[in-house]
This record gives sequence, structure tokens and C-alpha cells, in this order.
Amino acid sequence: MVKDKFNFSDFTINHYKEILLETKGKFEFNFYDEVADKKEFILWRHDIDFSVNRALRLARVENEIGVKSTFFVHLHSEYYNFFEKEVSEKISEINSLGHQIGLHFDTHYYNIGNESELEEKLSREAEIFYNFFDIGIKVFSFHNTTPFTMACQKFSYAGIINTYAAFFQNEVEYCSDSNGYWRYKRIIDVIKNNTSKKLQILTHPEWWQEEIMSPWQRIKRAIDGRAEKNKIFYKDHLRKFNMKNIDWDGEVE
Repeated sequence: MVKDKFNFSDFTINHYKEILLETKGKFEFNFYDEVADKKEFILWRHDIDFSVNRALRLARVENEIGVKSTFFVHLHSEYYNFFEKEVSEKISEINSLGHQIGLHFDTHYYNIGNESELEEKLSREAEIFYNFFDIGIKVFSFHNTTPFTMACQKFSYAGIINTYAAFFQNEVEYCSDSNGYWRYKRIIDVIKNNTSKKLQILTHPEWWQEEIMSPWQRIKRAIDGRAEKNKIFYKDHLRKFNMKNIDWDGEVE
């Protein structure tokens, strides 16, 4: 069956907790700026592509279990706006829970084709983030990698650590939940059967839900949930200013 072939049941909050507890018993969770001289570590990372709501859910779970991770915020996401009050408050809460905030940097937005331009735009986005959140950016991850970005292997650009640096690509084992199914290895298998002393785990928060769902259902939930909140916001705005919401059949409640 499709659900078994693609391990739908893996992507639940309960299973996520099991993975974290298994990992906590074997590794020390670190931030990217803490591992330069360490012989053993795990880097737990989240690229927030779709949902800051789900990111906060994972951040709270991790805080309860007593581990820390790095959440990468996309300044040009089509699915959330980090300037929105509700979104920015959630990002601030993630940071307050003891996690680290990084940039999920999109070279496609700028059509970047060389490292000089990469450094310029990275520096600009880090400054925007600092001015808005008062949070200094220490690390970035590329959004939708390309041959160019994978070839950008310096340890840092614009003074910001690169998660795709040669060090992380060549010396640190990597596992990801990209696309909401395991294209290579399951995270739990990597943790239980690890032979490496250095691991980098990438998750995307939208894949981890309370109930068992298909990958499409998980994404649809994130998209539809945001749309529904926008409708509620609009209706509340009209009520607040004593205005009517009119449809073909009259006023909408």
C-alpha cells in the first residue's frame, strides 16, 4: 500500500517525540557555531518552507524534551509573511524557547550567480532580520539548492555559517525529510544504526502533524489553514469597525 511504501505513519508528533528521545540518549544537540572543534555532535535543523505554526509546534516539543535546534526563516516565502504580527510573534517565541534562528536564503529570488553577490544579499537579509527582531543571524541554509549553491562551499559567507559548506557536506552525515517521505533513509534508522559521530538532520515542520496524513494532505492543511485564518481576520476586521460583509444573498456572518 502507498501509505506503507512511503511511511505515512512516521510523520506524526508522537513519532517525532520518539525520534528526539532516541537521539537525546546518543548525541549532544548543538548549534552550528558550537561544533568547530567537537568530535561528536548532532545538528538538528528546520527549514520553514510552509508553516511557522508547525515550526512553533516542533519548537515546543523540543523544549519539553530538553533539546535545541535551529529554525531557518524564509524571508521571501509564498506561504507566510514574517512581517505579519502573528507570524513574527511565533518566530520570537521559537527563539525564546532556547532555539536558534537562521536564514533560509533564496538565491532564486535575486537570480544570484556569483559568490560576491551572494555575500551582498546575505548581509542585507541578515540586517533586515536584525533590525526587525533584534536577533543576530549566525547561520543560513539555501532554499531549493542548485549546482551553483552546492558549489558554494566556504564555511561562511558575509560572516554567516553555511550549512552546505564543504565541512558539513564531507564530514557530517546528513538525513532529510524533504517532500514528506524518505527518499533515502528514515531519521529513526539513521539515529538507531548510526556509525557517524557527526550528524546533520533536516526536517520541514509542515510534514509533522498530529494525525497520520499523506504528504499532500499535510501541505494542504498548512495552505488551507492559512487561508482560513485570513478569512477570519477579514471578518473580524469588518466587525471591529462596524462594517458589513456582503455576499450575493446578503450579509455574511
